[in-house]
Formats: sequence, C-alpha cells, structure tokens
Amino acid sequence: MNLPNEDSKPSDNMELPKPRAASCGPGCGCHATDTPGKTRWVIGAIVLAAAGVMVVRAMIKSGEASAQTTTPAFASLAALPTPAGDGGSATNSSTSAPTTEKSVEPIRTLSELNTVATNLDAVFVFLPGKEETSGNSPAATMNKAARTIEAQGKKIGLFTLKPSSSDYDQIAGKITLPGVLAIVKGRGMSAVSGDITEIKLVQGYLAASSAGGCCGAGSSGCGPKK
Repeated sequence: MNLPNEDSKPSDNMELPKPRAASCGPGCGCHATDTPGKTRWVIGAIVLAAAGVMVVRAMIKSGEASAQTTTPAFASLAALPTPAGDGGSATNSSTSAPTTEKSVEPIRTLSELNTVATNLDAVFVFLPGKEETSGNSPAATMNKAARTIEAQGKKIGLFTLKPSSSDYDQIAGKITLPGVLAIVKGRGMSAVSGDITEIKLVQGYLAASSAGGCCGAGSSGCGPKK
C-alpha cells in the first residue's frame, strides 16, 4: 500500500497570492506631480512679463512720435555768443544762386521769426545803431552772403530789428552796434559786428549752424541737439 508522502514539499513554481494595491480614487491625487497653486503662479508671472513688454513698447513709440512732431524754432537771446571776429574783406564768388535782391523786413521781436520765417532755414537780422539811418543798412552785403549760402540749397531771409524793441536793448548790452545776427532754425545764433562783410556773415551762419539744438524764441536757453 502506498501512503502519502508526509514530507512532500509544495511545488517550487507555486505562486503566492499578491497583496492588492490600495485603491486610488479620483480625488486622492495619488499620482499628481504639481500643485494647482504652483501652476497658477507660473501663469501669472508669464502674464505680468507680457504686460511689461507691451508697456515699454508703448512708451518707446510715444517718445518717437513726440520727437517727430516737434517743430524746429529759431534760437532765443540766451543762445547769443560772443560776436564773430574780423574775417577780412569779402571776395567774389561764382554761385548758381538767384540774383534777385531780397528786401530787409522789419520785426519788433525775435519771436516773430517763428511766424514770419516758417519757410526759411536761416535769417540775418540787422540791428542798427540808435542814431543810424536806413541808408547805413548793410542790405547789399547781407544779400551777397544770402546768395552764397542759398547756393548750397538753403533758404535765407533778411530782417531788421527795430531800436524800439525790448529785444534790441538786451542785444545792445552784449554786442557792438550796428551788428547782424545770423540765426539758424533749430540750431543757434551768432553775432557779427564792426566791419560787416560777406565773409563774416557767412562765418556767422556757419557758427550758428554748428551750435547745439535750441529751444524756441522766448525760452530760457538751449539744450543739446536730439
């Protein structure tokens, strides 16, 4: 008779039951890697950065538009430097500028230039002595200098400041009269006195052209060119 083998061992390939994984409900967040608060913070930072870029761009465009709409003006009396030195006698020069004589228009203040000379690039303003007569005006010399400059494509106007003007009294304390102011729109001014020649007037124009950008007439002074 065959008896069951009491020492028999369970088969090696018998698998033991595995423990069941704990259930993970949809509200447990078992597999979540990021918290909702961190996600909201990242989104908020991105929105703020984009808004900052838009504000900076708007400020830059506004500044450019303001600079483009600024109208150049003639310099105020605060820009008046020391009169130009003696440049010698005028020399004959051959230019293609028009030979039409310009009339010398009277003005009461330099601020009028921003109204009556809007289509001009520069002006010569004659200041007679208190006792000077119209016959002593250097109109012919001013016309020659204007033609020399206009040969370079510029428009020049000729004016005379009345001795009764308040601007006249201020200028009289700075330069020797009679004299001529060379004023370039949007730049500066230079004074010519003593022996007023074509060369000295052209030199005065060049000096005013190289000056820094200036504020309009009636302002307190000039600033650097932008």
